Amino acid sequence: MGASRGIGGFVARSLVAAGHEVLSVSRTPAEAGQWIAADVTTDVGIDDVVAAVGPGPLDALLYLGGIWEQGAFGGGYRFLASSRAEVRQVLAVNLTAPILLVQALAPMLAQSRAPRVVLMGSLSGTEGGATVEVANTASKFGLRGAAKALRLALKDDGVSITVINPGNVATPEVLDDIAQGRTSPQYLVALTDITRLIDYLLTCEVGTAPLDIDLGQRGV
Repeated sequence: MGASRGIGGFVARSLVAAGHEVLSVSRTPAEAGQWIAADVTTDVGIDDVVAAVGPGPLDALLYLGGIWEQGAFGGGYRFLASSRAEVRQVLAVNLTAPILLVQALAPMLAQSRAPRVVLMGSLSGTEGGATVEVANTASKFGLRGAAKALRLALKDDGVSITVINPGNVATPEVLDDIAQGRTSPQYLVALTDITRLIDYLLTCEVGTAPLDIDLGQRGV
């Protein structure tokens, strides 16, 4: 999920290059593997993903999409200027959608010998006040709690669930902020570091994947 650009797009292309069969899901066209257009904040979008996956087995679900409030990049964010619709949308994309997708795809994951789920969190979800983006921070804190509960709910099916919590990742938006002096290049997480970590999570021994992994540090 979130395979058209940024972290998700880079990871999807890397997995295809490594020989994995990939179903890329995003609202805009993705370049990696088989692609379907779906807005996973809607019931129709989730049903479309389920139909595309088919009866299973599904070895892994990677939810790497995420959005921020307007102005999160460029230094223009102001909480009191955020609309109610924007706050709801951030929570829908970053928190509600991954929970509902895991629920919908759990029967297909259960058919795999070593089912894995990887969710994209953030250091915003481990360090309250690391960012002023209120809805994004709330969604990432919630995602960590949801992952812990999902692990318990799906433990009998052997589903491994891990949340990756990076600080600043070297995406075009972050690199532009660095170039403009709005954030620090210190502790910048390379996209290749994300792919190596995901490769480990997809291949490690069953039962050994951690619940969450922190990477880097929030730039200031």
